Amino acid sequence: MKLHRYYLEEIKKAIAPLQAVIREHAIIDQSIMFVLPRIDKKQEEALIQEDYDEILVTPLYGRDAVNYALQAIEDMYVLDNNISRRFVQKYPGLIPLHCSLDTVLPKVEALNHAKAAFKAEVQKIGDEEEKFRELHRNDNVGFITSMAYRKVYLFEGDYKAFYFNWSRRSRTKTQSKQDWLNDINAARHTVPAFTDKHTWNALIDKEVNDVQRCSAEKLVSRRPIKLRPECTWRRMDDKMQTDSAGLPFLLCGTSLLPKVTLLGNYTRKPAVSKAKLNELVVPRLNLTIKA
Repeated sequence: MKLHRYYLEEIKKAIAPLQAVIREHAIIDQSIMFVLPRIDKKQEEALIQEDYDEILVTPLYGRDAVNYALQAIEDMYVLDNNISRRFVQKYPGLIPLHCSLDTVLPKVEALNHAKAAFKAEVQKIGDEEEKFRELHRNDNVGFITSMAYRKVYLFEGDYKAFYFNWSRRSRTKTQSKQDWLNDINAARHTVPAFTDKHTWNALIDKEVNDVQRCSAEKLVSRRPIKLRPECTWRRMDDKMQTDSAGLPFLLCGTSLLPKVTLLGNYTRKPAVSKAKLNELVVPRLNLTIKA
């Protein structure tokens, strides 16, 4: 058996023991999860081009929250071909546990170790197409997603608060005009589902022409990183840290249950930027030159 398949089986083996601990020790009346809408293939294409306008969040409490957290722990497949594999489901929330660290830590470590080892082995497989073929060659469950990599966060002791929020950071890429021309021309071979080949090639031709006419030798693209839920936690000594909230946080060994702020609905706000200082060359890539 190839190592990535071995570690995938180890992930599956490690899920049930952790779920059993959560079922037995969850503090039901203090458990909370936030349900986000799933993204289908049609929405995926629109989001790649236009981004989110809004995301409606549904809080779950008590037993419903615990059941949803159990589902989250085992979610690493897309079973419906109409559902996006690129925009994988996120499961922010907090499940306090009435147990010691010794009870839950070995279960969390076993799962996280298997996930990290699986990811490391997958990264050794060639390009993205080869990865896809190899991962799904003998697995008939569904399409494996990056949820198979996502670690479970475990906290011990007393915390003042867990603040759930939405986060996005800018991603900047600067390269030569010729490199951008190469990237734009390479996009001809991948026609998005929302358009046809003729229309797509016409757009690429225009983008190539606009870049060629540009006098600058280097251009910069500033694009937002994919929107994601995060949580900033505050310890009793006021130390704070922010972590991605893709899976439910687990909290054990606490004598004082923390304050938890609700993850609210996301609504896109008008961008605040220095657009007046830049000349926009290719809107699709948010590609600019300094004025």
